[in-house]
Amino acid sequence: MKLIIRAAIALACLCSIPVASQAQLPPWTRFKLDNGLEVLVVENHLTPIVTIEVTVKNGSFTEPPEYNGLSHLYEHMFFTSNARDTTEDDFLGRVDDLGIVYNGVTHEELVEYYFTLPKQNLEPGLDFMATAITSPLFKEDELHKQKEIVLGEFDRNEALPLFEFGRKVDTALWGSFLSRKEPLGNRPTIKSATREKMLTIKSRYYIPNNSLLIISGDVNTEQIRKLVPRYFDRWQRGADPFIANPPVRAPALQQPALVLDTIAEPRAIVFLRWHGPSIGLDDKGTYVADVFSEIIRQPEHPFSKSLQESGLAQGVNFWYFTQRYIGPIQPNIVTTPEHLEETMKVFWRELQKFDDPNYFTDEELETAKNVLRTQTLMRSEALSEFTHDLAFWWASAGLDYYGHYLDDLSKVTRQDIADYIHRYLKNQPYVLGLSMDKAGFVKVAPTLGKIGNPAMEVRP
Repeated sequence: MKLIIRAAIALACLCSIPVASQAQLPPWTRFKLDNGLEVLVVENHLTPIVTIEVTVKNGSFTEPPEYNGLSHLYEHMFFTSNARDTTEDDFLGRVDDLGIVYNGVTHEELVEYYFTLPKQNLEPGLDFMATAITSPLFKEDELHKQKEIVLGEFDRNEALPLFEFGRKVDTALWGSFLSRKEPLGNRPTIKSATREKMLTIKSRYYIPNNSLLIISGDVNTEQIRKLVPRYFDRWQRGADPFIANPPVRAPALQQPALVLDTIAEPRAIVFLRWHGPSIGLDDKGTYVADVFSEIIRQPEHPFSKSLQESGLAQGVNFWYFTQRYIGPIQPNIVTTPEHLEETMKVFWRELQKFDDPNYFTDEELETAKNVLRTQTLMRSEALSEFTHDLAFWWASAGLDYYGHYLDDLSKVTRQDIADYIHRYLKNQPYVLGLSMDKAGFVKVAPTLGKIGNPAMEVRP
């Protein structure tokens, strides 16, 4: 399965709501069943293929430490036995019979499952998805097997050179709330997972009123409105999971922190992290964060030129990840030990200019908006990407947010950007992570205390 480290006999509403979202985005139709299941239909008749996707508001944001990684394990268990296909072989046999390509993805704020199959198998595909989502068996032998598979995935991630470094930086950024931001989880929790915990996750989160069904491809919307209740009305509504178990938000950083890690890497790897805007608390800030990041990523902008074109840095990135429960602002820099001090001096110098009215031109501002618009529209042209985007935005931000995204990008002003810089970046606490080999640390040891922001000095 894929893991991201960046969806009733009578209908509750008898009229579906066609949504144009933006004129350039593919339209979708939205309706809801009596049991609370929200349904989206996206018609695209170019090829005789259909995708059926179920998205659940689950993921690491629901996980205290004793559950960390179990949303991901549950995702694996989904593709094993259920009340009708009572062994994993039965499940996979039905996959073959229906010509299904399948996968699942666990994120911080959602888990999604999808089947892509020939259009003539739409109805049995709906039946198959409904059975799988409503009646997993969580057999002990299959649970043991999937735990080993997930631990193997953990092994592969741990073997990556920067995995441990990233974990250390995230720990400094989120503190005791790390489990809420780590979909991969932790080994002890995965090893000790039980059938009872899987059933707890199912009863708490895998309910129709916490889920979204997307059907996209060569389908007829009116046909879907008739078919969906036939298979999904048996899914019983549950209590709102976020009343009894409200999600938690990591507290604000109080002071800058420096994280050091030694790896077999002759270059100097720098991770910088700030707490950024959150959906529901500062929606405008999330649009502004996207626009500003795109401005300074432009190759001809002084930020990129002073760091990369100058030869100081071998690589620079600056991006923001939209989330409801704190989206991080995440610059990354690759340089050398010899250039580290000067590189960071230039970075902090540029950051102090971020709110300067002359730091970017009107042309750079409009270019950033147009790049983000183009990227969004290009993803919407690939039906599989568009389906996953609908799932992501439904779970983390809501479809109204996604529907107005391009319009709201176009409204971002210079004042909005200045407000964002002051609220989230300039003179705000941050985490600075530095990783390189031992020889590199020996070279930079005398000046290690100079790599932090002079306005908020960070020393080892």
